[in-house]
Amino acid sequence: MLEEIREYVDAAELILVGIGEEFSIKQAGREQVIEAYETLAGLLKGKGYFIVTLQTDDLIYESRLAKERIVAPCGSDAAGNVVTDEEYDESMYLPQWEVYTKWLQNTLNHKLCILELGVGFAYPSVIRFPFEKIAYFNQKARLVRVHSEFAQLTPEIRERSLSVTMSSVKLLTEQEEKRV
Repeated sequence: MLEEIREYVDAAELILVGIGEEFSIKQAGREQVIEAYETLAGLLKGKGYFIVTLQTDDLIYESRLAKERIVAPCGSDAAGNVVTDEEYDESMYLPQWEVYTKWLQNTLNHKLCILELGVGFAYPSVIRFPFEKIAYFNQKARLVRVHSEFAQLTPEIRERSLSVTMSSVKLLTEQEEKRV
């Protein structure tokens, strides 16, 4: 399945990635999550990409993924500012969110691959619903939704999408093991 996803990525000019709750170390384990990020970094190598992550554990910043191409709207454990905290300060991620929205504006009418990895319904207004909307309006976009439980697609974008019912971390780590 990763080879089919790789074909979507290779055919695209730009890649938009959403990282969801399946990348939680509580769900997948620290080593598997780090390995999944490394596989993702290899998949995105040489491409123009941006990543929106719901994770607050900061493991993504330990990978080879470009830090300047990542926005974490749910906050950071290391900074002590997480969306579930009573004193959450939303302004901390807003400068990077602005970089993301400017990047996103330049994707319209380009071949865009949208990789939604492990995104369920924890914060659907941050990744899931906006990514569907992007895929709907950009007719050159292709959405790949990978989730162990919620890989369903809307009818409007189904023809230009790929649904994979599998843990996104497991997909990235198992497939990588087979390639070695």
